[in-house]
Amino acid sequence: MLPVLDNEAIRKADRHTIEDLGVPSLELMENAASGVVEALRDSFPHERRILVLCGRGNNGGDGLATARLLSGGELEIKVLLFAHPDALSPDATENLRLAESAGVPIVVVEGEDLDALDTELAPTPPDLVVDALLGTGIDRPLGGRLARVVERIEEAGLKSIAVDVPTGLNGSSAAIPGPVMPTELTVTFAALKPCHVLPPACLCCGDVAVVDIGIPDAVLEDGCNLRWVEAEDAALLLPARQADSHKGSFGHLLLVAGAEGRGGAVAMAGRAAVVAGSGLVTMAVPQPVVPVVDGACLEAMTQPLAATEDGFIAGPEGLAELIERMTAVATGPGIGIGEGAAQTLEWILDHWEGPLLLDADAVNLLAGRPERLAGRGQPPVLTPHPGELARLLGRSTDEVVGDRVGAAREAASRAGAVVVGKGFRTVIADPGGEVWVNPTGDNGLASGGSGDVLTGFIAGLLAQGLAPDRAAIVGCWLHGRAGELGGETYPAAVPAAELPQLIAQAWRELETQ
Repeated sequence: MLPVLDNEAIRKADRHTIEDLGVPSLELMENAASGVVEALRDSFPHERRILVLCGRGNNGGDGLATARLLSGGELEIKVLLFAHPDALSPDATENLRLAESAGVPIVVVEGEDLDALDTELAPTPPDLVVDALLGTGIDRPLGGRLARVVERIEEAGLKSIAVDVPTGLNGSSAAIPGPVMPTELTVTFAALKPCHVLPPACLCCGDVAVVDIGIPDAVLEDGCNLRWVEAEDAALLLPARQADSHKGSFGHLLLVAGAEGRGGAVAMAGRAAVVAGSGLVTMAVPQPVVPVVDGACLEAMTQPLAATEDGFIAGPEGLAELIERMTAVATGPGIGIGEGAAQTLEWILDHWEGPLLLDADAVNLLAGRPERLAGRGQPPVLTPHPGELARLLGRSTDEVVGDRVGAAREAASRAGAVVVGKGFRTVIADPGGEVWVNPTGDNGLASGGSGDVLTGFIAGLLAQGLAPDRAAIVGCWLHGRAGELGGETYPAAVPAAELPQLIAQAWRELETQ
């Protein structure tokens, strides 16, 4: 899994590599520039006129080194330096000298006058812009001269490559504080940064390439608690199935869910659990829902529960004789937040110590009191969307959306749980503060029922004995990939009922990693 490091962590890794390991900083800069050049040539092989925009810091030094490495051939390279040469960082100063010695045309742009930029953009604009203005970025909205530079590039409709972080973003943040340089490709160094992987900032980064500049992996991993899940990582988490196994080898999931008019949620969750490989699945639902789920998920068993007049679960009666035979329990989809559902959830929490998944209304019933789950023998898995996570923490949805990693970490810590913060680039947090970012999935999953499928699938993995964090990581990866595969057939939303079969397809694909 790839480490994701904020600005301070990457600066610390740089310092350690330079000061303690003795790697010259200019060598790291040269490696970075070589990586930019390679990525540029791979992604833009036909662009000939390249304009490099450089700032005064080490990011500008990366840009100057890039310009030098690109020069001397068939390409037409020009640098606009948005700083006085005397104000450059030491390494940028050295790369300015080297670039000048190599004959790279360099124009110094000082003050607020952008005539030099305007001259380059008209009448014949460059084929490509290399953005090496700010590096890891700023912690405020871009303003003044650089905001106008971004505006000019955007108005010209030019292709651009960002060196490390697009100008206008902050490497440590998922936020878009103001204007951002339009970017087709971001080339970052040593490790991904939060802005590259978390929305909405990641949507401004285009494709992202990570360049090894010589910082050892052990240095990058030291203290890292945010990671990007790759396909080969998810493949290693798939449950094993021995040749001589039988259905009893793969667990028994109890799914307590549903209400009249909400049987589809249970049926899809049950079907997903079957596809996940759970040997047996029992759906415990209110009596009026039994005919619906019986016909919709033929592979699962049903257990009728007493129902209220409006078709919701009346209480936990009937669960005691079931739960002893289970290897995992999941609850939440469609149960509502009435008294019967609350009593049922409390009974499960009091009488079940094994693998547990809570979704939807089961999370809502714990609003403001995630600590109710703390201290269990095994961390439960919670799968809230942003609104449910906000209610769990007693915060606003906007606060959660603004810091999904922080919100998931807080909930995981307070609940002693693995928390799946659903959404584009789902985040998965464990009680110790580790967070994984899931790369799969798109807006094809933005339809009713897709979360119920995820519930059943992760629960089915739990029933087979997968650890909560492993089940959540691989479950989210496959669920998201299923949505992507469904997008090849369905132009808008992928019907949730199609997802279990698509998950099976994604699983087969993952086995080839």
